[in-house]
Amino acid sequence: MNFKQKWHSQLGYLIFSLSYFVLGKLLTVFAFQDQVLPIWLPAGVGLVGVFIWGWRFVPGLAAASAMFNWTTAHGWSLSALSVPNVIEVGMIASGAILQALLGGYLLRAWLGHPLHLQSRLHIAYFIGLVGVVVNLVSANIGVFALSFYHPEYSFANHWNNMLAWWLGDSLGVLIATPALLIALQPWLANPRPLNNVASTFAACIVLCMSVALTTFLYNQSNMKSANMNAQREVQIIENIVYRYVNQSMLAILALANQLQAREHFSQQEFEQMANSLRNQYTFLRALSWNERIDATQRTQLNTQLAELYGDNVKIQGEPILTTDPLVVVKYITPLNGNTGALGFNVYSKESRKQAIVKASNATEPQASDIIYLVQDSRPSPAYLLFSPVFKANSSTSQYTIRGYATAVVQVETLLAEALKQAQAQLFNIAFYDTSNNDVFYKNFGPDQLINEQSKKIITLFVAGQKWRMELSVKDEYASRLNQKLTLMLLILQLSITGLIIYILLLFNYQHHALNVLVEQRTRSLAKAKAQSDRANQAKSRFLANMSHEIRTPLNAVIGFASLASATHNHVELRDYIKKIGSASKTLLNLINDILDIAKIESNRLQIDNHPFDLQELFTRIDAMFSSSAQQKGIAWQVVHNLPGPTWVLGDEMRIEQVLINLCSNAVKFTQRGSVVLDIEAEYGTKQVNLTFNVIDTGIGIEADKQLTIFNAFSQADNSTSRKYGGTGLGLAIAKELAELMGGQLSLKSEVGQGSTFTLAIKLQNSSAQSKQLEHVDISQIHCLRVLVAEDNPVNQVVIKAMLSSFDIQHTVVSNGQEAVEAVKNEQFDIVLMDCQMPIMDGYQATAAIRQFKDADELPIIALTADVMPQDKAHAIAIGFNRHLAKPLERDKLAICLANYC
Repeated sequence: MNFKQKWHSQLGYLIFSLSYFVLGKLLTVFAFQDQVLPIWLPAGVGLVGVFIWGWRFVPGLAAASAMFNWTTAHGWSLSALSVPNVIEVGMIASGAILQALLGGYLLRAWLGHPLHLQSRLHIAYFIGLVGVVVNLVSANIGVFALSFYHPEYSFANHWNNMLAWWLGDSLGVLIATPALLIALQPWLANPRPLNNVASTFAACIVLCMSVALTTFLYNQSNMKSANMNAQREVQIIENIVYRYVNQSMLAILALANQLQAREHFSQQEFEQMANSLRNQYTFLRALSWNERIDATQRTQLNTQLAELYGDNVKIQGEPILTTDPLVVVKYITPLNGNTGALGFNVYSKESRKQAIVKASNATEPQASDIIYLVQDSRPSPAYLLFSPVFKANSSTSQYTIRGYATAVVQVETLLAEALKQAQAQLFNIAFYDTSNNDVFYKNFGPDQLINEQSKKIITLFVAGQKWRMELSVKDEYASRLNQKLTLMLLILQLSITGLIIYILLLFNYQHHALNVLVEQRTRSLAKAKAQSDRANQAKSRFLANMSHEIRTPLNAVIGFASLASATHNHVELRDYIKKIGSASKTLLNLINDILDIAKIESNRLQIDNHPFDLQELFTRIDAMFSSSAQQKGIAWQVVHNLPGPTWVLGDEMRIEQVLINLCSNAVKFTQRGSVVLDIEAEYGTKQVNLTFNVIDTGIGIEADKQLTIFNAFSQADNSTSRKYGGTGLGLAIAKELAELMGGQLSLKSEVGQGSTFTLAIKLQNSSAQSKQLEHVDISQIHCLRVLVAEDNPVNQVVIKAMLSSFDIQHTVVSNGQEAVEAVKNEQFDIVLMDCQMPIMDGYQATAAIRQFKDADELPIIALTADVMPQDKAHAIAIGFNRHLAKPLERDKLAICLANYC
């Protein structure tokens, strides 16, 4: 497609590239997820861009796609620049490019302009193949890249996302393609006119708006349902988290109760109790017994620790206040990885002291704020639960605190198990410690954030501590909420859009087809009129040519006849009669040409294949033209590569007729130089390939006339005053005869240099035939008694003179009825019957005679100018024995009569 101006193409390229990005940004309002849109008009932009600019649009398409996907996922900042992110954007852009190239080149190389499609089937191909199937390319590549590299997309939802992407691209291609092509129409050079431009463009705009509005309203409804469902899920999540936190409190209470029931317990007994609880609750990282002592008991406890764990384990951590007791870790399970905690004075940390004081006062487990365990490869959040263990004082009947059963609760394990019980995967959830407002747990990666506009905040009270839970619905959740309904909506939109676009394109096609049909009919009428005019002109030229060609020999006949009647010189008289005979034969040849072309045009000319000798044919042609060429002063030569007599199977008369025509034309149109008949024979096992080249150095034929030279009644010069004469039938007959014999007649010519006519034909090989010369004895024909039925007085004179020249007795009658009566009343040896006579024609008379005289008893010879094959066959069927064509020649009449002596 070409533009009117170069700047039109450049500006259009820039607009298309920018529109890919801008339209994409505008349509993100309707996105199910950031990069999966229900209608993707840029897919149509890419397709039309490649259709117009081909591969040259690839850089603009790549830049626009990469910019859109990068800014959508990471904003305008390059801080997220990394190899995975670049690969993700590159893969999505590659998918868009491959899709546009495939669809664009299907249009360029096969279907053509979408608004000028050639048939209903092509419209269906455009919608089904380019508009739908091709869009699987970008959908599969793009969703695979997002599922592999983007944290918000997962392979579990690959097919759903792919279907949404595919359907959105298909809608974009079907809607945007016609509209964009219509918009570009004013800038194109020599554009084909479009039909129904306004209605088609308006329909595309309405379709786009209706699909966008329907999708927007559906998304709003879907988000509303999603938020309602999310509110219910939030309550479920809150209850489940509380349940698991309570389980941790029940676990430490159980340990405290078991310890309180024993006045004394050893390390092994503690480990046994602790392991039982740890096996039951996986979120218990460690359990310890923290013994409460005053400063005076410090030495005694150090001695016990040394006995249990060695001299390296001593009480660590000084009291915050001098009046504070010591709460020392005496036993801990598991010991592995936790030996550093042995002997630690928990009361030495203010936050833990506060939790212990609360536990002592509330007589129930209390939690510390969030701590981070450094034993792991990365610090993991946890909190400590303290539950007091009492002992009875027999003297005062009061309970005093012996120590504290302590649990290290691993937050990640507890919350992970809790959230697993709910549909927490549909939310971005974060837990904060309100004491320092730090996030200690979240279920999403660093690239994701809580949606500030839709987030929900829940305050959780955990064993005396306060946590804050913030959560927001993932974009994925809204699209998954009514997944089947969403896909059904997209499929319905695509089906309706495809049907409407099909109807629009079909209407456009039918309108165009109707215009083309009207133009074709108009051209056909104009062509028919021109042909009619040419036919009339050809008829006029033919009549003029025929008038000239017939008058020329007829003038000779009449002229020499008048001269012969006025002379008494026998030598002059004989010369006049000879020239009258020559002119008569010329006239007869002209009539024969007309008959031949009539036979050819009616498909009634038959080829008579029989064995003949090529060398003998060439000898006759050589003898025929050598004298005429010598009289004109030009060289004549027959050249061939035949080794000797060459017998083939073919129509000798028709081949000779073609060669005579070509050679006579060559001699006629050559004033100086030479005429050469060159024959090349290639011998095969069953056939011989013959190439006849008639080469002259004559006037030549102009290139524009070479195409019509083989048409009937056509010549290179159509004026009646042309120099060389002729009817224009010879080459037409020659070409038709060549094709009837399975050959080909061609021409090469240059004005002023000469012409070469080439006849190529294949003939079957044949065995040599014995030559039997027909010798007819006419010495006995004088004894015949002949009845002549002829109505024309001149013809009566001619035939009576011919019969008298043979001393044959004859009777002449003027019609068929007289002939029948003569045969009944007299005895005749043979009847010469004209076929066209008044009262009763020759056919009727012959049929009547055959009622009482059969063909052997009385031969009847047809004398007629009807020389068509069907005329001869009809005459034989009626009852004639033979057929003699008019004009009648004396020698042929004698040979015919001699057969019945």
